[in-house]
Amino acid sequence: MLILCILAAAAVFCFGLPACLERVRVGSQADSLVDRIDQEQQAFLDQTFERDKSRFRLARILEKNEQWMQRACEWTGVDRKKTEQILLRLRWPISLVDIVLFRGVAMVLIASSLLRLLVAVYTGQSLGMDVGMPLLISMLLYIFPTLLLESGDKRAKAKIQAQVPVFFSIVQSLVEAGMPLQAAVKQTAKRFDALLGHEMARLEMEEKRFGNWRKALEAMAYRWEVDALTTIAMEMNEAIRKGVSISNMLAVQVEEQLRLQEDEASAHMNRLNIRLLPFVIVLMGLPLLFLVMGPVMMGISQQM
Repeated sequence: MLILCILAAAAVFCFGLPACLERVRVGSQADSLVDRIDQEQQAFLDQTFERDKSRFRLARILEKNEQWMQRACEWTGVDRKKTEQILLRLRWPISLVDIVLFRGVAMVLIASSLLRLLVAVYTGQSLGMDVGMPLLISMLLYIFPTLLLESGDKRAKAKIQAQVPVFFSIVQSLVEAGMPLQAAVKQTAKRFDALLGHEMARLEMEEKRFGNWRKALEAMAYRWEVDALTTIAMEMNEAIRKGVSISNMLAVQVEEQLRLQEDEASAHMNRLNIRLLPFVIVLMGLPLLFLVMGPVMMGISQQM
């Protein structure tokens, strides 16, 4: 059993060996300095504009074959659409293929742990921590990518929602000063060193892909799925399309978001107080109990 697992792991490793160990065909060496300069420039251009390739052969095969990729997602239990959206929002240096391969390895570990457990039960061995711990660790590894992505996405959305009032209050001030709305958003994004400012600054690059700035803003708002950002983005697009002032609307939206944040903070404090109330009662009740029962016990001991 152990030998079979080792052989299977060695086969998978050899099949997906890093591309850095692959043989690279080297052409004839450049005879002149001009040829060497041309080669360096071409390599720099290829590295700049070429999409980052995965280092593992198995990952590259999945990236090229759409049907195999879809089947791998189904077999490993990865929600492809949701995972791609989360990765697009977080912009982490990992891809969907990495998550699929990680969960695939975890599934292999789970299968081997279950097989070992069945063999132990069949042979009448005692079931201890040395038998059940590998299965538990394998299951934790299987759910680790999902928990990591969801927690990171939740924190990022909370940051965006918290930064919306601050960012658009600055935009409102610039608009009231006479600056056009689009220019005000761009200037604020350049100086707003936070997640929302970085996302707004990327609109200049996404503008070329969507055709205009309004569509890029709408796509960014829908991608993050934050109600406050989506509402303000829709209002801004409508104001730009009609050519009307948006200063009053921004003021109303900023005030409403600040009020909602205050309500959420007060509700969170109330829930925290309710959770801490039993501990407060215990911590305060025990000293009072000793203060009350101490003299009583002393009096009883003196009478005895």
